Amino acid sequence: MKLRTSRSLASLGLAAAALLATAGVSTDAEARPNIRRKGGQFGVMLGGSACIPGKAECSRDAVTDGGVSVDGDTRGSLGLGGELGYRFNQYVFVGAAYNLGFFDTDYTTSGPSTYERGYQNSVYGVVRPTLPVWRFDFGLGVGAGFSRQTFKWDSGDDKDYSQGFSVLLSPTIDIFVSQRIFIGAKLDMLLNAHGRTCRQRGSETSCTDTGRDDIAPVHQMIYGIHVGGTFL
Repeated sequence: MKLRTSRSLASLGLAAAALLATAGVSTDAEARPNIRRKGGQFGVMLGGSACIPGKAECSRDAVTDGGVSVDGDTRGSLGLGGELGYRFNQYVFVGAAYNLGFFDTDYTTSGPSTYERGYQNSVYGVVRPTLPVWRFDFGLGVGAGFSRQTFKWDSGDDKDYSQGFSVLLSPTIDIFVSQRIFIGAKLDMLLNAHGRTCRQRGSETSCTDTGRDDIAPVHQMIYGIHVGGTFL
């Protein structure tokens, strides 16, 4: 009788252990979703841009430029970007990034011409440490590279521009919606260290050290929806 009771208790114990193990596996699977956070990784961003004062201001109040009075603001517009690289593990991404950000040049001048549009192209080498939490990735990218900022006049090929070294700071928040695809938000701070501003008028180009009354260089912020994934 005691033997049968012991066997019954053992059977109940095994059954209980099996149920607990199954529950544990189920809970563990929910806590650690099936996500591939390693391999090649790409991302694209589409959104807006903003002007941030740098060596030049985002606003010019009756500034005289080449004998022409200029008054107005450099405002934000459309912004986009892309990145491609390799994620060594769930914590570190290394790659290259490209950004194209436009400016709304809302200026009036005392001359026959005015600014038609402004834009900035930039490329960076990027390292992004990432904190993975469930399906979320919280990242902070840091990069160094080159940028060129151009403000075109509405007459011929006339333009003002600056170019040179640039630093990127890039916080991101993404959530994996499948095993390899994520969607989220990204903000790129493009901090320019350009030293000179150039003016192209017709076939002649002159460059001077940047002053506060120049239109370039300013810093730029690009922000928007971030979509990407891993591969390989």
